[in-house]
Amino acid sequence: MSTSQATGAAYEVPTPNRAATLGATLLRTAFTYAILAAIAVVMIVPFIAMISVSLQTGGRAAAFPIDWIPDKPTLANYRALLEHSQIVRWFANSLIVAIAGTFIAILTSTTAGYAFARMHFPGRSVLFWAFLAMLMIPGEVTLIPQYMLLAKIGWVNSYQALILPGATSAFGIFMIRQYLQGLPKDYEEAARMDGASEWQIYRQVVLPMLTPAIATLGTLQFLNYWNDFLYPLVVTTKAAMRTLPVGLATLQTPTGGLPETLAGATVAIVPTVIVFLFFQKYFVRGIATTGLK
Repeated sequence: MSTSQATGAAYEVPTPNRAATLGATLLRTAFTYAILAAIAVVMIVPFIAMISVSLQTGGRAAAFPIDWIPDKPTLANYRALLEHSQIVRWFANSLIVAIAGTFIAILTSTTAGYAFARMHFPGRSVLFWAFLAMLMIPGEVTLIPQYMLLAKIGWVNSYQALILPGATSAFGIFMIRQYLQGLPKDYEEAARMDGASEWQIYRQVVLPMLTPAIATLGTLQFLNYWNDFLYPLVVTTKAAMRTLPVGLATLQTPTGGLPETLAGATVAIVPTVIVFLFFQKYFVRGIATTGLK
């Protein structure tokens, strides 16, 4: 083979069709990134404005357009929030409710999901579809009956009222069941042949395989508890039992409240950002492997 032939083979000139295909691919990629960048800007700008205003005082806090980078940033609004509100108690209430409710929801969802996916018992399909039917009922429909029941048993203004009604998640049961149906039964059958009980199989074999699904469910459940407003507003009448969203909505400060409220909102988003960033890898993997695309 001659040198010119070898050179031509090594540096093949793209045909017009290939060049057009490559150009169209690059154009679609650039367009996709441009759309994603625009969406990211739309989502991030309100948070930047919130943080910026929370670091300003006086007339500049309510000025328009916003000073995106304050000339003299200050933490005075955060100090005023601590002095004139029960934000520490509200934050603690939200943290207790979100952590406890998420833990119980994971426990109930994994056990029920395992039962629906692996066990055979009379009425299994009917019961499962009844759980799915619960997803179609808006929470506002059951709000008044729930409050009447809680008031009758004396649970208004209590952690039980804030945690237990949402601790059983029909969506979580469905998601765990779908995830388990996509996993092989070989490990479970091997453990059963070795004499393991159903509880041992669930705890030592199934739970480790459910890590992505549990992380996904835990993230969603934590965010639901943390951001919930209407239900805690109804079942709490004392300021000391309010969660953070309800407390910030009823916030009253000497200056009228806008900078302090935005300071409180900035504090409120910190745990959700931490939780999502920490579980992001498992969250994406769990969504991708549970048939919920």
